[in-house]
Amino acid sequence: MSDSRRVFVAEDNGLVMMSIEGLIEDMEWELVGPARTLDEALEMARTCEVDVALLDVNLAEQASYPAGERLRARGVPVMFATGYAEATKLPASLADAPLLAKPYSLDDMEQLLRKLAG
Repeated sequence: MSDSRRVFVAEDNGLVMMSIEGLIEDMEWELVGPARTLDEALEMARTCEVDVALLDVNLAEQASYPAGERLRARGVPVMFATGYAEATKLPASLADAPLLAKPYSLDDMEQLLRKLAG
């Protein structure tokens, strides 16, 4: 049985995205995205079939929370990543979502993705 999953990623930093893409490839999962802006993330959150989502909190100076809420409404588990974890307070609707502090290890990210994807 395959453990393959579809992972939606919203990340506006090209170097970070390359690392995430490599990890997802190593996991033999499928990358959906990336979305680089909130508008792209909202559209993809509405239309793409995914198993789990990783959203950078800040996409081109806009919070990704509306995309997280849209994904949650569709039953997709969501986790957030940020370089400002100490100062980040997720909205009440997403308060239980995992928050991964940058810089994070790819091992930590993989463990969270696998846990969320079930």
